Amino acid sequence: MTTSKTIQTLSEDIYTLLDSSLEHHPNPDLAADYAMRVGGEFAKATLLRDKPRKMGRLWASDIGKWCLRQAWYKFNKPLCEAPLTGNTKFKFLYGNILEEAVLYFAEEAGHEVRDQQARVETTVKDWEVTGKIDAVIDNVLVDVKSTSSYGYVRYADGIDATNDSFGYLQQLGFYQAFGDFQRTGDEQGFVWIDKQNGHIRYNSCPVEGAQPIIERITDIISAVEEQSAGLVPRGFSPKPYGKSGNMSLPVGCSYCSFKKECWKQSNGGKGLRTFLYSGKPVDFTEVTREPKVLELHNAD
Repeated sequence: MTTSKTIQTLSEDIYTLLDSSLEHHPNPDLAADYAMRVGGEFAKATLLRDKPRKMGRLWASDIGKWCLRQAWYKFNKPLCEAPLTGNTKFKFLYGNILEEAVLYFAEEAGHEVRDQQARVETTVKDWEVTGKIDAVIDNVLVDVKSTSSYGYVRYADGIDATNDSFGYLQQLGFYQAFGDFQRTGDEQGFVWIDKQNGHIRYNSCPVEGAQPIIERITDIISAVEEQSAGLVPRGFSPKPYGKSGNMSLPVGCSYCSFKKECWKQSNGGKGLRTFLYSGKPVDFTEVTREPKVLELHNAD
């Protein structure tokens, strides 16, 4: 498909397509194709996701995890992982549906969308590293991310090392460095979706090249092959919570499914303590002043 449109006008073109004052005749074959893809996401949502990992194989998403100790737990103590809850799986599901919606409307609006779910593979230290891209839009490699309104504002000026709490750049960098799909130039970026308010935005992001990605993969493999978790550094450190003297987990650490095991010696050996602040749970590694809010027991 030949198109004169560029990814820089993606959000504007999608909004125009959805303008109720303009008449548009959708492509029924394209709509049917995406309907099948969404149906596939429904089916996959019910599949088992908490399978033990096999030594010798990494997912592309592993590269973006900043904490090497988390990788060690994933491969060496998988039974310590907190299982995915139904609401978390549902959250992943509608994130995938939003991704498909953006790609559909991009095509319907005249943008070139190709190589969806194209596989990228390489080998490092005899480990297979594999993953699938979201798409190439107008010759630009993109990752589509749905986020809260807070996250949407957080990445308003793009994403770099200062605000990349979840290692998004590392994963996309892997696809850029080792993907053999056709593209012109080396531009890459993220299509952000504000899942609360329906805003869409594209931001380009830095391209690091293959060597930093290989070094990162090598570090992960070395960490996984260590004898014990204590020999592997954490990717995050507790931070002060306000002026109370209490120490809490940073965002990247608080989402980890191994946090209870990893921090079981915190709070004098009692483990993490979790308190509810304005509807949001906060995990504390050290409580010196008792919070005057509800404490959650057996919190995930």
